[in-house]
Amino acid sequence: MKTVDEDRKYVIQATIVRIMKARKSMKNQQLIQEVISQISARFAPKIPDIKKAIDTLLEKEYMERVDGTRDTFAYVA
Repeated sequence: MKTVDEDRKYVIQATIVRIMKARKSMKNQQLIQEVISQISARFAPKIPDIKKAIDTLLEKEYMERVDGTRDTFAYVA
C-alpha cells in the first residue's frame, strides 16, 4: 500500500506541473479542481494530498506564490 501512495504522490505532482506549465499562473482553488478532474479517471485524489504536493513543489521551486496574493501560484520555468 505504501508504494501505491508514493506513486500517487508523484502522479499528483506531475499533474500539477503539467497544468502550471500550460497555464503559467493559477488560483489555488482552480488548480485543485483541475487536478481532481484530470486524475479522477485513475483514482480519487484527496485534497490534503494535493495541498501537500503543492507545498512540495513550492519548496522545490517549481512554482511560486504571486506577490501580493495569498492564493495565486505562478509556474517557474
